[in-house]
Amino acid sequence: MLRSIFAIALSSSLIFTTAAKAAVSPLPLLVEQCLQLQSPSDSFTGDSQFSHINLAVISQSDEAVIKQSHALEASLLSLFNIKDRLQYYRSYPLPRLDLESLLQCQLHMADIMAQTLNSPWLARLTDQLAGAAYSKELSQLLNRLDALKVNHLSLAQKSQLHTAQASIKQGLRTQQLTLQFTEQDCQLNTAPNPSAVTNRIGSNSEDKHSPEPQIRNAFNLSIAAYLIKQDDPVCQKRVWQAYQGRAKEKNQPALEQVLQLKTLQADDKGFTDYASFSLAKQFLATPELVKTFLDTQTEVAPTAPWNLGHHLSQSQSMHTANIAAAELMDNIQVRAQTLGFNFETVTGNIQRVWYQGRLLGDIFIEPSNRSKIHILRSPVLGRQFGQVQLSMKPELSRIKDKQDLVKAYASALAALSPSSHYYLVNTIGETLDTSNIGELWLALYLGEGIVEPYTELSRESTVSRFARQLKVFRAKVALNFYSNVSLKPYKRLDVEFIESFTGEWARPEDYPYNFYAIVTSGPLYYQQLWQASLSQYLYQSTKHCKNQSSVYNTLVVNEDYKTINQRLRILLGEPVDALSLIKRIQDGFSYPEKFPQDQYTFTCPI
Repeated sequence: MLRSIFAIALSSSLIFTTAAKAAVSPLPLLVEQCLQLQSPSDSFTGDSQFSHINLAVISQSDEAVIKQSHALEASLLSLFNIKDRLQYYRSYPLPRLDLESLLQCQLHMADIMAQTLNSPWLARLTDQLAGAAYSKELSQLLNRLDALKVNHLSLAQKSQLHTAQASIKQGLRTQQLTLQFTEQDCQLNTAPNPSAVTNRIGSNSEDKHSPEPQIRNAFNLSIAAYLIKQDDPVCQKRVWQAYQGRAKEKNQPALEQVLQLKTLQADDKGFTDYASFSLAKQFLATPELVKTFLDTQTEVAPTAPWNLGHHLSQSQSMHTANIAAAELMDNIQVRAQTLGFNFETVTGNIQRVWYQGRLLGDIFIEPSNRSKIHILRSPVLGRQFGQVQLSMKPELSRIKDKQDLVKAYASALAALSPSSHYYLVNTIGETLDTSNIGELWLALYLGEGIVEPYTELSRESTVSRFARQLKVFRAKVALNFYSNVSLKPYKRLDVEFIESFTGEWARPEDYPYNFYAIVTSGPLYYQQLWQASLSQYLYQSTKHCKNQSSVYNTLVVNEDYKTINQRLRILLGEPVDALSLIKRIQDGFSYPEKFPQDQYTFTCPI
């Protein structure tokens, strides 16, 4: 009966259609709702429904603080919901007028959030939370509020930062590259004039003002196509290295401005550099710890970057049977049911999700050219159920297609599972570099026996190993870039490149200018590698446990609001400090190898 009531309540709340391209779009209504939002700080400080619980006059009882925190949640939930919906719409190509409306909405929400974070009311609330031992859930809320306040930038700083980031993104999009060849061998045989010495990659135009003869369309190829066709390793290397530095001249002022803004932000908080500031609240809390982890992950890639295309063209892809996405999703759901999930089909494209008798929300399914999810509405216990859109490729013909669907479905279930009364606790991790380990663990669990692993010498395995080493190297570059000159973790990045790729990239000054994540993730670029390693270690260390739902409960649902250290201690046992975990991950753990006897005779940590 309780299930039915919840289902009816949820159905009555479904006022949103997931089709952004529908004839009658709700986008104008969303923008109108957005622009009508009022700052909650006005309500808290004025004569309103909240005035009778003003923190200036209430006692510091648990009940009063909980009441205040719920008032804050109620006042901000509309803003958070609109923010999530806004992110969804921005994933689609939209007319200019709609883009301008969304920008107005973003600016208005930024104003509201700035007023809230700077309000005396919120300052008093966080002081009370910090000054007394309230519930574990409130401690988690305080952690998220502190993180928002510490990383908050003024509107002027945000504007400067976003402008610089947009400039860098645009600079990296350019495919144009002019190369001066001294050797004829580096020209592909498509050149109509063998005496020409200048070639242009990614441009169909001829420079009429150049005294050098031009080859029209000689490089009317992508950089990847050229590297595949060119079998001379010397030419491959020259072209690849020139391409990596193509945006340096254009992006250097913008990247220097980003570094200056970030350094000022760190200086305001009393840190020597932005790397130390951004890592201070992470699980790997210092540049030294991040360096230690990255060093353990450094190994020789299958090939140098400039030879990757040529190498792959000569390797074999794994064979896999085609399967319909709907069939694979059925297999995923069967596996998920062993953790306590249950699924109902509301309509052909809407699935209702339950977990151990608790209604979580709905998954909306639409066909797409790749599998991914968008959070339409995050769950908040006692206030709203979750809504997730799952876009998926109808037919899956490659291993990666299957992996993408498993990962997307795991992300959808993990997004619906948190059990807090606060949006911020449900959607922001205690640390950014541990926020996704639950969904990564779940993807490994759901994919077990469903998606075949890579074979050792397959094309897919080569790509995976190469991509990982490229991320390791770029994480080192980002860490160095935001570190004080005298405190840089890596003294010779050119040596680090050789450690991963054997070949030499002799222009270290070009290293920061070839990937956009250096201005979005910055020193936290390592976190994807770290979380993938930690989740893999968690999975291997707990897969012998009979009750896998307890692992998921501890890691993701977390009804007891335990800290990440407490949860890791439950799942892995001591020690779980950062340095010890790095060492444990490096050493590896395979239960069947270490305990060949009946796997269930070993005591599971939970």
